[in-house]
Amino acid sequence: MISSAFSRLLVVATLLLAVLDLCAAWSQPRQSTTTSPQTAQQSRRAFVASTTTSSMAAAAALLLQPTISNAFDGSGSSSYAGRTPLEKAAKAKGYKERIAKDVRDFNRLGAAIAAEDLNVAESEAWIGFFITFQRREPDAVGRTYAALLDLIGVEKNSGGAALLLAGTFAKQGKPPQSLKQYKLAVDLFDKFDPIKAAAKSGDAGKTKKEYVKAATALSAFLESVEMPADLSDPLYK
Repeated sequence: MISSAFSRLLVVATLLLAVLDLCAAWSQPRQSTTTSPQTAQQSRRAFVASTTTSSMAAAAALLLQPTISNAFDGSGSSSYAGRTPLEKAAKAKGYKERIAKDVRDFNRLGAAIAAEDLNVAESEAWIGFFITFQRREPDAVGRTYAALLDLIGVEKNSGGAALLLAGTFAKQGKPPQSLKQYKLAVDLFDKFDPIKAAAKSGDAGKTKKEYVKAATALSAFLESVEMPADLSDPLYK
């Protein structure tokens, strides 16, 4: 967004310079030479046309520069147009670090469920995964929300770490919806709320079943984005 705004400022400045050049050219006094008034006027017009054309060309070049999106927003196109492979790899690494922490919190939730701790309102494991309040400041890996919202987004299809990482597998300028990674990320959206609903009903058996369903979907997604599929992997501890 900063890069885009800066480009627009450059465009405005370039166009302003073109206008100033135009005014300066027309305000120049006629030279007292043998050149006829008609020839002098034509020369000034040629100068103005040349200056204005150059300025407009520079402005157009700035407008046509590829802008860098900060994150894939679900609009259907890759957010990495204009990024270098190195920048793209760095972004993917950051998303993987966030997801690894999300999976760690999911594992903590699993341990609580295994112990039949269904205290959704007060248990640290439940709150740590499902709470929807934004953090006052990002944690060590840049998460501004707890695990669930960081993973799937504040709103579905709105840029959680899962979709962001899936988007990095898309070719430049190509929509990611057809990618396996993207489809498996979307599949996660409806897998977690049933866990909480079952716990609130007090049904420990159903809560465990819903957790297993979510764990299976999460494992499949992790494998597709080249992360360890085994949730017991040391990366998630």
